[in-house]
Amino acid sequence: MQVQIAANQATNVTTDILVFGLAGRGARSPGWQQLTRILGTNPAPMLKILGWTGKTGDFVSFPAPRAAKCTVIAVGTLAERAGVTDNAVRTLAQRVGAAARTAGLDEAAFFLDHAMGGRGEATEATYQAIGAGLGYGGYVFDNHLGKKNEHKPISSVYAYFSGRRNRDAMADAIQRGVIIAEAQNQARTLVNEPPNILNPESYVQYARDLAAERGLEITVLDEAACAARNMGAFLAVGQGAGYDSALVHLAHKPEGATTRVVLVGKAVTFDSGGLCLKPASGQATMKMDMGGSAAVFGTIAAVAALGLPVEVHAIFAACENMTGSKAYHTGDVITASNGKTIEVLNTDAEGRLTLADALVYGAELKPDFMIDLATLTGACIVALGMNIAGIMGTNRSLVRALKSAGDAADEPMWELPLPPDYRELIKSKIADMKNIGGSYGGAITAGLFLQEFVPEGVPWAHIDIAGPCYVDTPSATRPYGGTGFPVRALVEWIRGL
Repeated sequence: MQVQIAANQATNVTTDILVFGLAGRGARSPGWQQLTRILGTNPAPMLKILGWTGKTGDFVSFPAPRAAKCTVIAVGTLAERAGVTDNAVRTLAQRVGAAARTAGLDEAAFFLDHAMGGRGEATEATYQAIGAGLGYGGYVFDNHLGKKNEHKPISSVYAYFSGRRNRDAMADAIQRGVIIAEAQNQARTLVNEPPNILNPESYVQYARDLAAERGLEITVLDEAACAARNMGAFLAVGQGAGYDSALVHLAHKPEGATTRVVLVGKAVTFDSGGLCLKPASGQATMKMDMGGSAAVFGTIAAVAALGLPVEVHAIFAACENMTGSKAYHTGDVITASNGKTIEVLNTDAEGRLTLADALVYGAELKPDFMIDLATLTGACIVALGMNIAGIMGTNRSLVRALKSAGDAADEPMWELPLPPDYRELIKSKIADMKNIGGSYGGAITAGLFLQEFVPEGVPWAHIDIAGPCYVDTPSATRPYGGTGFPVRALVEWIRGL
């Protein structure tokens, strides 16, 4: 993306879409003053007709007057008075990116109140939010439509910044936001692909392509190699499918890195529920059950593209949970690669079985931090809704840092406990544990199950993204399909290590 940072007045900027991010109005808002000059009159009456009320989150766009040096003007309210957040800027840029691609507009110019002497102060994070929002909003998934979207995402952006010394840093921040958005969009595409396109075997090729593109190391363990490592829990889930299962390990190893992060993602490319078959309505979106692995895929893609000086490993155990003649049964006892035995009481509680062996594998890398991400439980959605992930773990500092990164990235997480006495709920009469914990506290008992496969002393966090991974009921700020949650948060956390 071409980026220009300068302090030209809006009346002097030539662009396709001219964007004003307001905090307040009238004399208190520099953007409002600039908009008044562009229109030659008080904007309030026209904006009111368009439905703009001045409340935080309001957004309207309209054709520019003939004398203006732009095609479209967009107005968004970042805050009614003060306290503009970078998340508000990202949301504004996302809506601009979506509107521009729909209309076939190629250039955008941003005039944000707090970058123009208004309340608050724009930082690098503010300008990164512009790039991230534009990249995310310009995404279109039309791989299987006969008529493709012919318009391209915005390729040129101007942003007002009054300071001179930091302009290069602000430009770099916009580019960084775009890179993160592009990686997050890769994750969205993986989730959006139908299960006959993205399956355990084709997923391996996606990973090989990413490794070649970003200079990553890649290791693929086929079923024989997984069996040799005694991955009985993972292999049991996929044994009823027509596709071969495989464990994929991508690695970004920059010279001089002193911190090692292991990311483990659930990669069930389609979940029928197995012999505990889901109803048809429950299967309709189960292509998204690999959203955890898509997130680690997107994260390592961004980390490599940004050249971050942290060693990052992305691991996922790819399989399908199907009902073939060799499918694992309710009542089976299977053995994970750390030697622990599991009584299967529900074949639809399969994600934790695949993660069990992937966590054991990841821990062998002796990470400084290990995080798993999974569309794991409906119980987490019941507890936290569709927009918030559940997070739990063995290291409070790690959990707090991830929550903070999620808040900054507008990818919120809420901490759930791992009470030791709840382990009684996953005890089995005939094995070391069972794969379900009863009717209540399902997100917590799933986390406790996973903890059994994390060696003591490894700082570990589990993020249940069952809700925010996928949007089935879209809105202006949450488009349909895969979200790529929480790629932004993970990249921000890794950048801070």
